[in-house]
Amino acid sequence: MTIELVDGKAGTAHISSEDKAIIHQAKFGAGDMVFEWGDAMSCTMQSANKAVIGTGCASIQGLDWHITNPETVTIQSGSSGKNRNDIICAHYHRETSTGVEKVELVAFKGVPSDAAAVDPTIPSAKILNGAADAYMPLWRIPLTGITAGTPVRLFNKRYALWDSVTQ
Repeated sequence: MTIELVDGKAGTAHISSEDKAIIHQAKFGAGDMVFEWGDAMSCTMQSANKAVIGTGCASIQGLDWHITNPETVTIQSGSSGKNRNDIICAHYHRETSTGVEKVELVAFKGVPSDAAAVDPTIPSAKILNGAADAYMPLWRIPLTGITAGTPVRLFNKRYALWDSVTQ
């Protein structure tokens, strides 16, 4: 059958994450997004090696996830006299043998440089095309020597649909 009432009662469990991702992308767009909820995934540096990501609600390629208590992400120490950019991402992973999905925060380490820092390459893949891993960049952490600078937001905040209609 090619028609499915996704949110309707079917008598058996039938709503998949793929169903929800397709509908979410149709409503809000296919891009990754962070919504204006909680701390909107704010980022503060607790130390040179600890970034704290605040509460928030987001969507990675149409799959919704949220942080209900701040999460700490470890940043590897910088190198004296070198510049580096690290990127904190949400990492979607689907275990291929079981289909179990999860999201966790990870840091991609940039390459130390004597010149201007360059962002590390973040793998690109589409969940709805069968990818088991996808990444959503959230924050750039610039490092100058062993000092972590001010985090740079890499996402646009999305506001509630009602707010966008009334503006």
